[in-house]
Amino acid sequence: MNSISKTLGAIAICASAIANASAASPAQQVDVSFYKDGHLVSAGTSIIAHEFGQNPFVYSSGTHVGFGTCHVEGATMRLQSESRFVGLSLVVKPVDVDANRVRLSVTAQDTEFVGKRDVGTADCHSEVVDVKGLEATNVTLDVADGQSVDVPLGDAHYRLVLKLHHADL
Repeated sequence: MNSISKTLGAIAICASAIANASAASPAQQVDVSFYKDGHLVSAGTSIIAHEFGQNPFVYSSGTHVGFGTCHVEGATMRLQSESRFVGLSLVVKPVDVDANRVRLSVTAQDTEFVGKRDVGTADCHSEVVDVKGLEATNVTLDVADGQSVDVPLGDAHYRLVLKLHHADL
């Protein structure tokens, strides 16, 4: 009987701890709306923070363009294959989360392939992938629960709106 009491007591303590953790850290959800020249290009919703950790909102539509690079290190020539993403990509990553506020790091890209060009010397030349369009990386901002914010992307053609709120689970 005493062992059953200890087991039930341990279960009660664990259940209480889980309930307190859940109550102390409600799940945070972000609504994402991405516009180009006033037209909605992409929209989505994602739970970015919950009692088990943090998850970024990630969206991409595009392709990877391959290219080669050459590096000379002393008497050794090293050839390497690489790729560059071209297209639309959004990453909204939680950096710091509390019950009523989240610090986010945002990367937004909407690029078009322009071409490839050769650079370097005759015995060790590399390719460069040229693109045009939006490339905003690691824009950091704080968003309070219930607040909508426009992310400063540095290009008047684009608008990214984020709204943070508690997730309805």
